[in-house]
Amino acid sequence: MKLSCARFKKLIADELDRNLTHKEEEFLDQHRDECPACRNLQTQSSMAMNFLRSAAIEVDVNPAFEERVIRRLKVETTRESIRYWSPAVAGAFVAGLAVVAALQIITRSAEIPPVRFPGAESRRITSPKSNPALDRILNTHIQR
Repeated sequence: MKLSCARFKKLIADELDRNLTHKEEEFLDQHRDECPACRNLQTQSSMAMNFLRSAAIEVDVNPAFEERVIRRLKVETTRESIRYWSPAVAGAFVAGLAVVAALQIITRSAEIPPVRFPGAESRRITSPKSNPALDRILNTHIQR
């Protein structure tokens, strides 16, 4: 391989990254005319780069892609709002349940008849037969 062919390959690679000087472009043109192997190499390299560019630029987009993205965004937004508000809703539900239970207890307490146990109150029962000894003992204790 000649020294000029090595320079040609280096300049072809550099041409993709930067603008070549006028002197470098003249060298490429002159060498391309003289060396068929380097001309063939540049043609193949150019075709490969064009193929890579077209493959990278052309994107095969599914027509329903935008709809799927929008739907997914709406679902995520809804989930976030539910996560944000769920503790408040649960707290309001528990507070409402407590208010209903308290109102139920208050309104029911007026309807329930009082429970009377037969031995709960002390009563004085008069016996048909009076016992004079028992009456004397009771009266002495009461007077004290």
